[in-house]
Amino acid sequence: MELDEKFFKNYKELIIVIIALVAVICLLYNPIAGAIKRTKLTMVEYKKQVAKVKDIKNQVASIEDAKNQLMDKQNKLKPFFEQKGAPEDSIASFGGMFEDVIDYVKMNSLMLRSVEYFINPKEDQMYAKFPLLYNVCRVNLFMVGTYTQLEGFLKDISVYPYFIDISEINISPYKKDMNYLIMNVSLTLYSKKQKAAASV
Repeated sequence: MELDEKFFKNYKELIIVIIALVAVICLLYNPIAGAIKRTKLTMVEYKKQVAKVKDIKNQVASIEDAKNQLMDKQNKLKPFFEQKGAPEDSIASFGGMFEDVIDYVKMNSLMLRSVEYFINPKEDQMYAKFPLLYNVCRVNLFMVGTYTQLEGFLKDISVYPYFIDISEINISPYKKDMNYLIMNVSLTLYSKKQKAAASV
């Protein structure tokens, strides 16, 4: 008993401090535990947001890359024909182009049987997407000639300085002379509309 009293007297202050510390810890445990929990949740949310930002940056980089690839392709494409002063939505807006195509037929000694043309055909994808930017003319050339003459004509079209789409080629042998072919070549001509050309 005397030993307990001596111990208590000697360590009274230390015991009071320990009891006070335990009381403070007990009082602060819930707020500290709550703060720790909130910090953990905040860190989890922060990591999620960092992952989202990274994902968005990757998407932006991917879009930029796709845009740059598209720009490179467009720079490599042939330009669209532009007939200044021609009325919109008419064969006159393809004036020079149309004449050049007919000249290529003559230069390659193909016999032109007939020509059909359709202005702004609705089935054309370019016209369907950009009706205010481009005039479109589908030209069907019905011709007779040799394979070599057809090859020369197509080579001339392929090196033409403006964009022409070779849409369809149908050939069949000419029954009267098997050295010749009956051909139906469909070309699609494009020209910039004047308002679009002015704004570009």
